[in-house]
Amino acid sequence: MRISFIGTKGMNFGNSAFGGFETVVTELAPRLVVAGHTVTIYCRKNLYTTNNWPREVRGVRLKFVGSIETKNLGTMTNSFLSILDAIRDRVDAVLLFNLGLGIFVPLLKLFGIKVITHLDGIEWERGKWGRLAKSTFQLGAFLNVKLADELIADAMEIQRIYLERFHRQPIMISYGAEVRNDHDPETIQEFGLSVYSYYLLVTRFVPENNPLFIIQNYLQSQSQRPLVVLGKNYYNSAYESEIRKIDDPRVLFLGHVADRKSLYEFYKYSYCYIHGHSVGGTNPTMLEALANSCCVLALNTPFNKEMLGNGEFGRFFDLEADDFVEQLDFLDAHAEIVAALREKAITRVTTYYNWESVTESYLKLFDSIRE
Repeated sequence: MRISFIGTKGMNFGNSAFGGFETVVTELAPRLVVAGHTVTIYCRKNLYTTNNWPREVRGVRLKFVGSIETKNLGTMTNSFLSILDAIRDRVDAVLLFNLGLGIFVPLLKLFGIKVITHLDGIEWERGKWGRLAKSTFQLGAFLNVKLADELIADAMEIQRIYLERFHRQPIMISYGAEVRNDHDPETIQEFGLSVYSYYLLVTRFVPENNPLFIIQNYLQSQSQRPLVVLGKNYYNSAYESEIRKIDDPRVLFLGHVADRKSLYEFYKYSYCYIHGHSVGGTNPTMLEALANSCCVLALNTPFNKEMLGNGEFGRFFDLEADDFVEQLDFLDAHAEIVAALREKAITRVTTYYNWESVTESYLKLFDSIRE
């Protein structure tokens, strides 16, 4: 089949690396090519810090398309132009990676293109979106449920929510994570860090990920281990400005780490990874933490509990200052518990969240929609 991936920032390559959906397409697309499919990933050209625009990476066709890069218009304008190109290219199927793109599903169906939409949590509940964006997501959800050939949920909780609210159950296909064995502590040592000496927060600076809550309340704990913060936001916001005002030697803002090997080394040598995401499904950032043997302290949500096996592979905190500080101080004082969770973390990925089983599920899906 001729398949186009639309709605992500694009494929990770070189020094250009993005977030969760981009990790999915980067890992999945080449495996589909090996299985015999022709795959195109549409990329948001304005987000790439390169003058090199390869037409193909790892057998995957890349098309770099422009966009109006604002918080509300970046994905939508890029995706609309990409969809027009995919129609012109007469593809067999389009895999959409944004719920709001449901507004374009009628156009794709008009030209006889099969549509699969990957649902990314409950988008209209994300704090970063205004009223218009939330309405677009709700309309997109309605049109996807009514018209898309298939819906994909990356967590059982997303399946449940869509069945309950929209009376249609998506199929369940989770994410995978890369397991590497080439870690080197030299990366963290360049920042004055040593092995298992720091807490780690990897996040975009948006309200639903709760970085402000985590940082402020970490500073109320007794821990002398620094908190390393990796990440940024793509658009300036008052929320991000509030985070940037924090000036304390215990908090190290190291920005976005594009090199995957270096990023994985920050995970690998952390004392504990803290995860505050509240509204997504299966989260690739937490999977990266597990794949690199992190002890995980996660916000207590149905999605995070599902990922961590209801506490078998990590611990939880509630959005109450006292509870977060209590959990942090507990882990600080019980290195043996942290070590035990770190040791078993990778088994969660190798036995459940692995790219081979994910790819097999997608291959079965494409076979099922082929006429």
